[in-house]
Amino acid sequence: MSKVKPIIPPNFIENLFKQTRFTKKEIVGLCKLFKKLVAIYGAESTSSVAAMSSVVLITIPTQGFDRLMFREFLQNELGITTEEILTDRIFCFFDQRNDGVIHEDEWITGLSVLLRGTQDERIKYTFTIYDLNNDGFITKEEIFSLLRNCLVKHPQDEDPDEGVRELVDIVLRKMDCDNDAKLSFEDFSTSVNKQSLLLEAFGQCLPSREISESFLNSISSVQ
Repeated sequence: MSKVKPIIPPNFIENLFKQTRFTKKEIVGLCKLFKKLVAIYGAESTSSVAAMSSVVLITIPTQGFDRLMFREFLQNELGITTEEILTDRIFCFFDQRNDGVIHEDEWITGLSVLLRGTQDERIKYTFTIYDLNNDGFITKEEIFSLLRNCLVKHPQDEDPDEGVRELVDIVLRKMDCDNDAKLSFEDFSTSVNKQSLLLEAFGQCLPSREISESFLNSISSVQ
């Protein structure tokens, strides 16, 4: 007996169509892809945990991506190979319900920003990712935390973090428009609009244009 394919409620598609920049056909494809990817990465995550434990695991089917699964998705499907501090922030951006799981509608809504977002939407997104404590500013300490793994440190260096602090000072001189030693959203937005390369100044949190186009093109072929 063949399996009955799940029916996607029309109002679910309609709501996502209004909230995102995807077509209705793309949303249907994304719904199908979501279920496939959750099954794939969920199985891999369970196998990985089981391999590290002698306890017999009883698995419960997940309703979405947990942190580990989502990190694998970002790396394998979107080419976002970044520090854990940033993948956790991206997870929180997608997890709008704040329940530790990225559900289908959250996944599609988040992808709309990453893959089809306007310049303003992408600036707001990256600022949110870099604002580690959600206080509305990217502080000097946060920039240091984000950049400290970007530079190669030599064992013979007396202060291996000195180069990072110098880089932080350079960044602040360039982007801190009101000279208050931290970046407001206005500082960040103004700087990025003047020089687009500053959009991901503190670490990768967006897929490349080529990967975005490839991912979008693959949606139509999902069965």
